[in-house]
Amino acid sequence: MTYLKGEDVVLSELTNLYESMGYKRYKPGCFEDYSLYLENIDFLLSKSVVTFTGAEGRLLALRPDVTLSVISHAQCEGDTLKLFYTEKVYRRSDGAGEFRDINQTGVEVIGDIDGACEAEVSLLIIDTLATISADYLLDISHMGYTEGLMDYLGLAGEKKEQAYCYLRNKNVHDFNKFARENNIDERGIKLFFDVVNIGGDASAAVIAAKKCAVNERMRLAAEELEKLVSVLDKLTRGDKINVNFSIANNANYYNGIIFNGYVGGVPKRVLSGGRYDKLLAKMGKMGGAIGFALYLGELERFFRPDGNFVDTLILYDDKSQYSALEMSRNMYKDGRSVRIARQTPQSFRFGETIDLRGKAQ
Repeated sequence: MTYLKGEDVVLSELTNLYESMGYKRYKPGCFEDYSLYLENIDFLLSKSVVTFTGAEGRLLALRPDVTLSVISHAQCEGDTLKLFYTEKVYRRSDGAGEFRDINQTGVEVIGDIDGACEAEVSLLIIDTLATISADYLLDISHMGYTEGLMDYLGLAGEKKEQAYCYLRNKNVHDFNKFARENNIDERGIKLFFDVVNIGGDASAAVIAAKKCAVNERMRLAAEELEKLVSVLDKLTRGDKINVNFSIANNANYYNGIIFNGYVGGVPKRVLSGGRYDKLLAKMGKMGGAIGFALYLGELERFFRPDGNFVDTLILYDDKSQYSALEMSRNMYKDGRSVRIARQTPQSFRFGETIDLRGKAQ
């Protein structure tokens, strides 16, 4: 297995990143009123919540999500809050099995959200993924575009949710059957297929998205995507960004740009987020909101074991002690982790071995 950096190293670097961009650390409590999660259960990754009765008889819950806590306690008062957090959330892994505490870090911006703010959060996402691995990919989409598609198809309620399911899975075969059962004409079927097939290089994809736009909602969303992609292409690596409309999130909460992040070697998304003004309004708050969460639980078995791994093991004997020390110092100055030893340690992991034994100094 190829290991990523150690988790502690990643979290330290991300803390420095967020603070250097003017984001303030947010520290929520470990539990909230259960009603907060019950009323927004569809927003949660895991629908199971650990509950207990508090001293005053209130039903409380261990925190399964940080975003809801941030919004619940946010006081903007005309200002725009820029927050980050590194906290434990309490939920089942993969929605099943036993409850466990899982590290999660993320960013939330609440208040006046403009194009510059969306671009800044997008760049932070890219920097976050790059901190974990140089082999990363960011998928972006826009809920306004997919909602415009559903408007054109004349779908609402359960039928819209079913169509979204086909979109997320890129299941054009079953959508074709579904469309004919629900009197969607050939133009609607073709449009759905065309939107499903939009993807890959972001700059080319937004051109295709503009061509497919059949109503004002889709056109406005495509224009927003085009502006964001243009900025990102100038300020970062455009080849790491894809447009992918199959990553549509819950339309009851998200209303604009949305993101999914991936790193090489990890089979699931490790980051997601987007513009969630609807959630803010649902909770009685004014303004806009955008953010993302990095799911460290998806990465934990890929992290290099902290304190139990070095890049290089240098083996030495009596004749090569000084050479080993000199070599280890040079490697340390170059930013590599290194351990010197007379023989290979049995309880330690390392990337490469340099054997100086039998070599004169």
